[in-house]
Amino acid sequence: MAKEKETPVSNGGITQEQIAMWKNQHRKVSEISVIDEGEKHVGYFHRPSMETMSAVNKIGKTDEVKAANILFDNCWLGGSQTMKEDAVVKMAAIGKLNELMNISTAEIKNL
Repeated sequence: MAKEKETPVSNGGITQEQIAMWKNQHRKVSEISVIDEGEKHVGYFHRPSMETMSAVNKIGKTDEVKAANILFDNCWLGGSQTMKEDAVVKMAAIGKLNELMNISTAEIKNL
């Protein structure tokens, strides 16, 4: 039986201890992975602040790519440098990062 080739992972040398520190500081930390040409790039992000969401919504009306970069840059904690520098990898990560703004659900109850 042939051994499956493992996908190389680039996460910028981030350790579990670093992730634990980020979780302590930001409460929630998300890991986003993008596979590009056989290599897995991993980035770590915290939830956007109200200021970040406001800037994304304001800029997004005229320049969606710039708004996406604002979201990425303001939520980035660390990870693969390729994810920050390669436009294709970065845009794939941003696609998932946008989900952070819509992950929670709310209810209203008339009393």
